[in-house]
Formats: sequence, structure tokens, C-alpha cells
Amino acid sequence: MTGVLAGRVDPDLAWLVVAGGSDEQFYTMLEIYRDGQRLTGPGLTGPKLAPGQVVEKCHDTGDGLPHFVLVRTAPEVDRVVAITGTGREVELTLSAVIEDFGLRFGAVALPEGEVPGSMRVERDGVAVVLAPDPGTDLRAPDVR
Repeated sequence: MTGVLAGRVDPDLAWLVVAGGSDEQFYTMLEIYRDGQRLTGPGLTGPKLAPGQVVEKCHDTGDGLPHFVLVRTAPEVDRVVAITGTGREVELTLSAVIEDFGLRFGAVALPEGEVPGSMRVERDGVAVVLAPDPGTDLRAPDVR
């Protein structure tokens, strides 16, 4: 597994996105650290992206942790916004395209008390996917 993106929520809480595997069985995990101690975090397994799909997503929270959103996207995607249940928009931090994997990766800790409601995926400032959560078809045939 390779570290592909890192961030910090506050001085005591940091996160690291790690990824690796084959096209068919690809792993993307969010490692969360509080005061240097590794905690559990959300993860994705399966194909890098399903045919025609531009994003794979998951979210999770742990005891005393904010709600985290984790994505892996097609290289064409240049912005991902989580829209919370209260309508607040929170932009995910996105990696550059990781050439070894042909993907971008993103993550964010939602503000305290907020949970994911939907997601907007953009390319060149235009929404290519507006997805309610959960279980939404995240396909955008015109993007590829």
C-alpha cells in the first residue's frame, strides 16, 4: 500500500489515504491518527472504478471522531464536494493524478455534527455527477 494523500483535522487528529492492488481488486483506505496513534477508518475494495463510473465513495465515523468521506476518482475529475444532511457544502482535498494507479484520491472530515447527504463530482467546473447518498449510481458516460 502506498500513501497517496494526507491531511490534518486539528493538531491532534491527522489522516492518510493509502492505496494499492490490481485493477480488479484495488484497496483504498483512510488511516486516522489521534496523537500519533492509529485508529480505524473507512475503506474501499473492489475494481478501481466500475465501467463508466467516475467515483467510488465511502464514509464512516468512529467514537469521538468526525464523519470522514473517502473517494477515488477518474483522472478527469477535478473537484468533489460532500453536501451534508443540513445542506452544507464541504470540498474534499484531492490528490493529483497518481500515475501508478491512474486515479485521484480524496478525503475530508466533515464539521462536527454533520453527516453526508449527497455528493457533487465536477470536471472543469461542471457537475458530472450529483449523487444522493447512499447506493447511488455514480456513472457519467460523457466524462470518459
